[in-house]
Amino acid sequence: MPTNLPAEAKRKWAEVSATKNPREKLQLMQEFLSLVPKHKGTTKLCAQVKKQMATLRREIEEKKRRKSGKGGPKFFIEKEGAAQIAILGLTNVGKSSLLKAVTNAKVEVSPNPYRTREPVPGVLNYHDIQF
Repeated sequence: MPTNLPAEAKRKWAEVSATKNPREKLQLMQEFLSLVPKHKGTTKLCAQVKKQMATLRREIEEKKRRKSGKGGPKFFIEKEGAAQIAILGLTNVGKSSLLKAVTNAKVEVSPNPYRTREPVPGVLNYHDIQF
């Protein structure tokens, strides 16, 4: 540290650098700033700490956003047989017709686009193996 800090502030900074949890680290940085004396020699130090705090806040907010899962609908189909295969493609290319022809799935085939809105499971028997 380039400034002459009190012993309490030095101890608090040691705690900050030892902590890995971002929320805890943010709280300790706020406590550290309250212990730093306010004078001309500590302005750069305070600015650096405030910049680090802003970065931590952004990281915490981004983690919250990622956790909330604002993506589209998520589907889960239990794996059965030897493998799990997905048929992907453009609209109106015959994915549902193919699935109905080779498996025992009850799929509604329609000439209208976007007819199948959810995944439909089906089992393909090939020799003694089920896909």
